Amino acid sequence: MRFFVEPSPSGAWFVKLDGHDAPISRHDSEEEAIERRDAYARGAARIDGELTELRDGTRVRVRPIRAEDKPRLLEAFDRLGAGSRYRRFLGHKKELSVDELASLTEVDHHDHEALAAVRPETGEGLGVARFVRLPERRHVAEAAVTVIDDWQGRGVGGLLLRRLAERAREEGIREFDASLLTDNRAMLALFRRLGALRVVRSGPVQEIQVSLPLGEPCMDEALRAAARGDLTTA
Repeated sequence: MRFFVEPSPSGAWFVKLDGHDAPISRHDSEEEAIERRDAYARGAARIDGELTELRDGTRVRVRPIRAEDKPRLLEAFDRLGAGSRYRRFLGHKKELSVDELASLTEVDHHDHEALAAVRPETGEGLGVARFVRLPERRHVAEAAVTVIDDWQGRGVGGLLLRRLAERAREEGIREFDASLLTDNRAMLALFRRLGALRVVRSGPVQEIQVSLPLGEPCMDEALRAAARGDLTTA
């Protein structure tokens, strides 16, 4: 990855990733922008996380997302097809703004957790799973999983959801809420195998609630379902 700094029309400074029109972050001074540029470069060179094997023998690393992952997230977003973007954002989405990149990567790992799957060889981002705790219902969190198109159907989504459920239980969360397009059957099946599921609102977009299992059996079933090929796009 190659990064550069350029002034914005508003007088601020952008850090940008070579080959991408959208900026990664916006800063008040050139010095601050250069500091963040260098941090992104260090983050791009750092490849770590739990090494895990998928059902086809491919290895991936899973770890908490970091603020310096903005470039990886931007590249992963560009590798989502129009259909995948529509299913994730429940609408058309052409690019991620600076504020959205910050919101998606600058998390507290308590009320907002995000886990990334990356390739061990290159650090390339493959998918992200996240939960955001509901302030009015502290035992409930909104959850979402996204996997780049080239890696869908290989078990990355199931792996990320398993790790996300484990983290949620550690933080006292007992239930996931999710909003899914009704025709997103693969993701609905993934959540259904996670635990007891209720559809609380039907329509073009379904709102579901999933009780998180206290142990591992339900998650193991989810992974077995992925291995059988029941989940084709997660």
